[in-house]
Amino acid sequence: MPITFSPELQEYLRHVSSIPTSEPRVAVFDCDGTIIKGDIGEAMFYYQIEHFLLRVNPANIWLDHPKREELDNLYTLLSSLPPERRTQDRRYVSFAEMLLEWYFDQLAEGKTEKACSDIVKLLGKFSEAEVQHIALATYNEELVSPLTVKKFGKITVPRGIRYISESVALLKELQQLRFDIWAISGSNKWSVQPVFAPLGIPNDHIIGIDLQTASNTLSPKVQTPIPVLEGKVEALQIYTSHPPLIVVSDSIYDVPLFNYASGKKILINSRMETSYTFFKSAAIEQDESWIVVEKPSFDNPEHA
Repeated sequence: MPITFSPELQEYLRHVSSIPTSEPRVAVFDCDGTIIKGDIGEAMFYYQIEHFLLRVNPANIWLDHPKREELDNLYTLLSSLPPERRTQDRRYVSFAEMLLEWYFDQLAEGKTEKACSDIVKLLGKFSEAEVQHIALATYNEELVSPLTVKKFGKITVPRGIRYISESVALLKELQQLRFDIWAISGSNKWSVQPVFAPLGIPNDHIIGIDLQTASNTLSPKVQTPIPVLEGKVEALQIYTSHPPLIVVSDSIYDVPLFNYASGKKILINSRMETSYTFFKSAAIEQDESWIVVEKPSFDNPEHA
């Protein structure tokens, strides 16, 4: 049953809509795993690697990389080649594997904020317009791709995104009710913007990992607060002082954001076998503030 038909949700929406107020009714949506199946920030990272879209040496910004000297040598060698030869060189696969292993190893160690920030730093020395172009190219490619995988040497990563029907339907209903809707993600903000653009969410209502700027180009220095874990609440508070009436997410990483909600917490269970895993892992008692979409459905690209 679509979430928009949930009696609990409809009752709540009738209640909040009936209360006269001059303050915005805020709703917050996560992106990856919530609005879409897939991870658009990671997909943009893979797209960069696949096309060798790098202007900063990863060894110069990942100073704690255990194989920094080797990483430096590979980048220096590959970047000296003509663009059309870089990804064809036999050493390219080793370079790609080193980038991916660093990211996944940090995630496995629980360094989520750092892992997410490190891959965004690779956008340094591009202009914002160039990064927006990379983000849109990634989005367009992922949207039409089958839900499959691609390989970088011995590392396999997912490919393809799809919109999650229940989340899109809820967002559209909240728009009709004149909610002030925000998207907040631990992916870079440019990758998230094309995802929400077809849904009518403007760029100034999208929060993601951002970079500082210098001389009209992006610096490989991350803006704070970083919208990961508790940082999502801190980042949201910069833009609106009103706690959200509704928070929609799929992730245990968003427990701080869920806890910040003053009304309904909507779990889109797009990753786990059942939501029991979420509540057990987070040590949360599922009370009446929670609404769960246990097995969300995915739209074909043309229905987004």
